[in-house]
Amino acid sequence: MLRRWAAMFVDAVIVIESFAVALLVRTNGRMDSEFWITFWPSAVFSALVFVVLLRWSGVYESILRYTGIYQGIRVASATSIAAGTLFILDFIVGDYGLSLLNFNPLPLSVPMIGSLLAYVQLVAVRLYPRVFYELSLREVGRQTRTVIVGTRRSGVALAGHIWRTAAMNMQVVAFVSESQMDVGKHIDGVPVAGVVEELESAIARHGVDQVIIASEDIDREQVDLIWRICTSGGVEVKVMPDLSEVLEQGAFKLRELQIEDLLGREPVDIDLGALSGYINGKRVLVTGAGGSIGKELSRQISRLGPSRLVLLDRDESGLYYLNQELQREEFFDAEIFVGDVTRPERVSFAFESFRPQIVFHAAAYKHVPMMELQATECITNNVFGTLNVARTAGAYGVEKFINVSTDKAVNPVNVMGATKRLAEMLVRGLTAEYPQTVYASVRFGNVLGSRGSVVPTFRQQIEAGGPVTVTHPDMIRYFMTIPEAVSLILQAGAMAEGYGTYVLEMGRPVSITDLARKMIEIMGAPNIRIKFVGLRPGEKLEEELLEEGEQQSPTDHPMVFRLTSENILSQNGDRNGTDLPELIEDMVYHSRAQEASKALAFLHRAVPNYSTADVPEEIREVRYPPQR
Repeated sequence: MLRRWAAMFVDAVIVIESFAVALLVRTNGRMDSEFWITFWPSAVFSALVFVVLLRWSGVYESILRYTGIYQGIRVASATSIAAGTLFILDFIVGDYGLSLLNFNPLPLSVPMIGSLLAYVQLVAVRLYPRVFYELSLREVGRQTRTVIVGTRRSGVALAGHIWRTAAMNMQVVAFVSESQMDVGKHIDGVPVAGVVEELESAIARHGVDQVIIASEDIDREQVDLIWRICTSGGVEVKVMPDLSEVLEQGAFKLRELQIEDLLGREPVDIDLGALSGYINGKRVLVTGAGGSIGKELSRQISRLGPSRLVLLDRDESGLYYLNQELQREEFFDAEIFVGDVTRPERVSFAFESFRPQIVFHAAAYKHVPMMELQATECITNNVFGTLNVARTAGAYGVEKFINVSTDKAVNPVNVMGATKRLAEMLVRGLTAEYPQTVYASVRFGNVLGSRGSVVPTFRQQIEAGGPVTVTHPDMIRYFMTIPEAVSLILQAGAMAEGYGTYVLEMGRPVSITDLARKMIEIMGAPNIRIKFVGLRPGEKLEEELLEEGEQQSPTDHPMVFRLTSENILSQNGDRNGTDLPELIEDMVYHSRAQEASKALAFLHRAVPNYSTADVPEEIREVRYPPQR
């Protein structure tokens, strides 16, 4: 209470002083004593009006060290009303109005000039405590000298948060900009020391302990450069999440640099209008919803406004936790359906119950070496399961059926790839049988972070103390993030008209050996060694995205291509003229009977270019001695 009265007194003094200055300016400093006698009652009355209006606007309930723009607006509104009121009163009582007095108590310009001067000082006196508070926070107890990469919204917002939060124990000593135009300037007194390529000199010049990447526009090559500079200099690297995520969560949660940051590509521009156009208000079914791709499909579809989202998988725990996640994001139109895509009666019941209009078929076995040892199950699930869901979709008049495929379907050398290639052929063949349904397949390479993939495997091995097992020094793979892959699957689905096989732009291939080395360094385990163990069953050194005779045609999206093909495997039959449906019927029969050799024989006939001969025997069998 005492502080509030003190604040009112200070404000009153400021108003009187401002009006006195305004009067001196108005009279050029030459006034007789009688005028001053009439001025003081007017000035005191003006101060009283200001204080009353400031109190009414809630200014005195604010904490000074948190003064911000809203406080300034409140002061401005109170000042404006006060200035208008005093001007009108001065006008009315003086010679220009009702002439209640023989002269105006104040020249008419004084209320206006005095109010303007008062506003500036009233705001300034409230800003001083905040300025001193934040300046003290910048210096007191700060131990971690930090450079922020990014001088735009995210970087400046992060710096402001650090300055206001003593518990973060960071001192921002410099910025590194995305643009050369910002170099040499200052942000709240902190210099912009250079661009990313000049980070090393900025670190040396300012004695930096930590670098935080907080730029929306930085590319992955620059992230790699930052990581290399910091690794060589013993400087810690952290990453700020997207500003939209910060605003959603209401907190700045910095994270460690991850391998995904180095392997990820440029952000994917998605035509949200096109996606919403074919998802919004529709009933959508996702098979394999408990898997890595299926979960992300469900997440992204739920944000596009479907009327119903059916989650089908035989993993009841995965479905339960996915549904809980969607509900936390306030999506309550999901239906859990526990079922196996290889059971026709269960799949038919799902279609009968929910009548989906769009189907994304992501249910498949994908672990290459394991499926080499479980060939009959792989054939049953990947081939018959796809045929079952795709045929039921056509029978129930589904508008679009999108089959999620893989680059391992190209010139396959393993059971998993051959079954996925055959699944593509089946989906294409059903176009003639069910012309009212648009069938399409989307083919892409490895995704970062999926269950059983190389990145989480390497992470587990490093956390366990090593070694990190790499199959071959020359092995390379294409990578993309799960959200990126799913966004492009949805984009391909939006543009599908008539049958099409779509291929996603996978970027540059990545050396698995380099990937292992980067992960070891990022995770701070320099003593972990890499052990080369030879190719596992069904693996090849390099994956492909196109077969002989296939060509990529551009679409409306620069990262989605449609295949045009003269390849005989694209037709509904095999090289021997055998009808494909008959082959599949025999293949599935022998698979269910656990007769692997016979089932594989039919798989070879259905996909004639499926051959393990593409992998040289000496490469498959050699075992490399431990290295590093």
